[in-house]
Amino acid sequence: MPELSRLAWAHMNLDQVRSQLLDAAAFGKNLTPEQLENAAGKISEGMKVYAEEVSRLTVDESEDLLPGCAVPRHYRRGR
Repeated sequence: MPELSRLAWAHMNLDQVRSQLLDAAAFGKNLTPEQLENAAGKISEGMKVYAEEVSRLTVDESEDLLPGCAVPRHYRRGR
């Protein structure tokens, strides 16, 4: 099996947490403190990877990610 890219690994971890939380919410399951701590760690690491990868994008690539916004920082300011 080929090694996952950083983004694929982050996506996989975030998807696992999402599935776990949806399952708990849908069926009234309680998660242990250890499960919640593990989920929080996966979210933290996944978001860190996404932030690092997004910061590496060029301006042209970031415009492709936000098609309705030519200048992302202006969008955040509400311009």
